[in-house]
Amino acid sequence: MTHSPPDDLERRRATTTFDRNVVVTAGAGTGKTTLLVERCVNLLMRERRPVKVTDLVALTFTNKAANEMKARLRDRLEALAGNGAAHAGTEEVEALCGRYGLRPDEVRDRAHDALADLERAQIGTIHGFAASLLRL
Repeated sequence: MTHSPPDDLERRRATTTFDRNVVVTAGAGTGKTTLLVERCVNLLMRERRPVKVTDLVALTFTNKAANEMKARLRDRLEALAGNGAAHAGTEEVEALCGRYGLRPDEVRDRAHDALADLERAQIGTIHGFAASLLRL
């Protein structure tokens, strides 16, 4: 039997609270990247006002961390889209469907659409984002 971490409720709130900013402060290896990826997935799936992946801004300090964040988001979206060998578990899709009133095919379609535009998303470093603003 797996046990939930003691801060499970706070983690779930951080991934599904959209009416205000959320600050996550934690040490290395505690799941900040996982939490951020889950927050992005929830933003892409929420029913009333889904966010397009090109409207996301997810920033970190290092290129290594930014690449990891984008790779993990890509993996999650591929699993939700049902691409290749990566398939999201029924439980995971059902949770998104239940939370946002979606059908499984809508989850797959949204994940597929997000994958198509993922390279245009602002997922990177703070200095890279600042440089992109200066080029505007």
